[in-house]
Amino acid sequence: MQEKQRSAMCRAIESVTPTIVKTITKRIYWKIVRLYNRSRYIKKGRFVEFGYRFRFDRAKPYRAFVGEKTIVEDFNIWNTQLGDIKVGEKCWFGLNNIVMGPIEIGDEVSIGPYVKILGSRHPVLAAEKDDNQKTKIGNNVWISSGSIILFGVAIGDNAIISAGAVVTKDVPEGAFVGGNPARNLSAIVHKVWNQVDKHPRKETTI
Repeated sequence: MQEKQRSAMCRAIESVTPTIVKTITKRIYWKIVRLYNRSRYIKKGRFVEFGYRFRFDRAKPYRAFVGEKTIVEDFNIWNTQLGDIKVGEKCWFGLNNIVMGPIEIGDEVSIGPYVKILGSRHPVLAAEKDDNQKTKIGNNVWISSGSIILFGVAIGDNAIISAGAVVTKDVPEGAFVGGNPARNLSAIVHKVWNQVDKHPRKETTI
């Protein structure tokens, strides 16, 4: 009986509370929660920088680990609702990136603006679910702006992801991939580079 009265009273208070008050209260609440999560559940090395309005969402027991001298630019969103985010040393994250765990990122990785590294958000059958599956990005990888990396993909060391690429499968070491879906363009790129080396452009004088 008391619970019914309490719920009725809550509904009555909510009905008379102005929408602007509820909106402001909700924003303040989530800001406090995210600041707490950021300070409590991100283990970072020395000289790590997080930009303006960095957002970190999590669920128990997951957290983030960030290596030394890593820089995260403004308006990044990191999400550990389904797994940890582990980032190596001397990495750079451009503006407006989305990073979702579980994921492991190596050292000296450069990620341009508006890149999305997605997590396992689609429904899966219990029999097909693999708790050990995660996205893996190797060392010295360059991911250009606007790229989308799907969950469970492994990107090898020294690989380059072209701007706007949608990576749906594993990328070998040292490969150059691009397109939607992304495919290995290394042979084409090397061929073009060799032609440029053999026939350098002549300088014009005025």
